[in-house]
Amino acid sequence: MRWLERQQQVETAIYDVIDELSDQLSITVSSYPKVWWMGRTVKFQDMGLPSYLKEELEIRNSKGISYYIVSHKTVIIAKKSTQHAILEEASHAFHFISSGVSYKNRKTKDLQCLAVLVEMFGLLGARLIGSDFENPYENFPDLASLTKESQKEVKKIILKKIGENCDFNEFFIHQQGYGLADRIYFKYLSGEVSLSRIRRMFLSKFLSHDGAINSFVRLRNEFWPQEQSQATKS
Repeated sequence: MRWLERQQQVETAIYDVIDELSDQLSITVSSYPKVWWMGRTVKFQDMGLPSYLKEELEIRNSKGISYYIVSHKTVIIAKKSTQHAILEEASHAFHFISSGVSYKNRKTKDLQCLAVLVEMFGLLGARLIGSDFENPYENFPDLASLTKESQKEVKKIILKKIGENCDFNEFFIHQQGYGLADRIYFKYLSGEVSLSRIRRMFLSKFLSHDGAINSFVRLRNEFWPQEQSQATKS
């Protein structure tokens, strides 16, 4: 398949997901993101991105990672991306564009919790559109419920299974975000969580003091309560 044809297909798929989420959640989206499919060597200068993003793009592209560049409203889809990757990155774009949520002027811990929430919205949006993606983090111990000593031990196990190059912070962010997304989605399917509530979640900017931290803790307590037996392991 020619690159231009595939590029147009990926772009259309991203916009279709955004439109469907917009319809489901009754949220008007003011604009679409730019979309690039990295199926061939795309000249960086043609992408309209600042030079400081070039190295990151090359690294992620070499690893086949699709992602959303918040600052430039640009979706990057890797060459061998799955259908789920398209759904999730479109969901990220929809979330950021519709909510206007920002990483700016936040403390380190609040930034980490916001990153968790961002991953939650990415998977939750994809689930709403029909993704049957299997959460790869579910089989590991819940990191948020462990003591610091227990986390050190689990970290060794994770690095042994996944590889020494594993970013433990990214692992934590995705495990918590994906775990919350699935639990909220299952509650939605059972009728315990309404679309109107999910809509409010997607629109939140988490602007209050430690807003992302507080929201993460509330969602954890409601949808993923800590198991005492696990939390007290040493």
